[in-house]
Amino acid sequence: MNKIINICFSESAGGSFKYAINTKILQGNQEVIIFVDDLSQGSIKDEINIDKRINWDNTFTRENQLRSAVEYDIDDLKENYSTFYNEISKVDHSDILYLWYGSSREFCGMLYALEVLKDRNLDIYLINVKDTVIKRKEIEFKARSVGEIILENIEKYAAAKRKLNLNEYRKLLDKWELLKKDNSILRVIKDGKLESVDENYFDIDILKYTPKEFRNPIRTIGDVLGKSEERISDEYIFWRIKELIKTGKIEHNGKFGIVGMEIKITEEGLKYLSKDKDAIKIWEEYRKELVAEEEIRKKYRQQGVFEERMDIAKKLKDVLDDKTIAEKVGLSIEQVKNLKIYD
Repeated sequence: MNKIINICFSESAGGSFKYAINTKILQGNQEVIIFVDDLSQGSIKDEINIDKRINWDNTFTRENQLRSAVEYDIDDLKENYSTFYNEISKVDHSDILYLWYGSSREFCGMLYALEVLKDRNLDIYLINVKDTVIKRKEIEFKARSVGEIILENIEKYAAAKRKLNLNEYRKLLDKWELLKKDNSILRVIKDGKLESVDENYFDIDILKYTPKEFRNPIRTIGDVLGKSEERISDEYIFWRIKELIKTGKIEHNGKFGIVGMEIKITEEGLKYLSKDKDAIKIWEEYRKELVAEEEIRKKYRQQGVFEERMDIAKKLKDVLDDKTIAEKVGLSIEQVKNLKIYD
């Protein structure tokens, strides 16, 4: 029986596949090979050089004091490249390869894998998880990346596989060569196609979710990640926040770093954002949402304070007169007199 080898391009996706295989959600003789380097970010000019990739990782994540807990460190990166080449070399001609992708990171990883496999004459299928829509109780779900797929539906995604023919293989390799010829440090999927874009591609999205009042950047990062159709790392968004601070579009308060720092949009940032009518409209609506959230929080805080004062007043009812209690706990005399009504 042929062995199915699933190749995926992130730790989260790899973990899901390992679980699916171990728990028999994926049936039959199946394995998983994981490549973790995010080739959608950083220089890939001319060739994939591990030392250059490590240098990017160093300056990009450590300098910005931000690293996702689930992501790899530099030693892991070196080991993964070695493991990836080793496992790819063991693939037999009788094996069937499924290359899973959806996000720009996974698209780049898929192209790199095809480059590594180009002289092997293997049976390869491509699975774009964005091609599959899962319906549950009238709700449609479309994954942006392999790491987002619902494991119980993994066979439905696999059913959408398409065999890679020689002509498409050549076109994909040509596309990869073109991407490696420019100096871009960012690649995204636009209208279904992988393209190199300017490093400031997500700046408008960041400004859309940065308020006029100081706030921890985690909320802004979370809103950008959650509301963008394109999957991007939190490290990259935090780096762009830093660049927007340098150009005066965002102001920060406190020591630079994800812990303890606060940010807000500046007038320069609003001026820049206003050039995009749709973006400024979203920012204004977002501001209204934040004001409404703060009103709700204020209401609950006030209710909590009121209930605490009422509780204290009840305990003093048998000790002090109503007027004294009202003065001490900050209630009206009428509220103290009517304590039984609130019970």
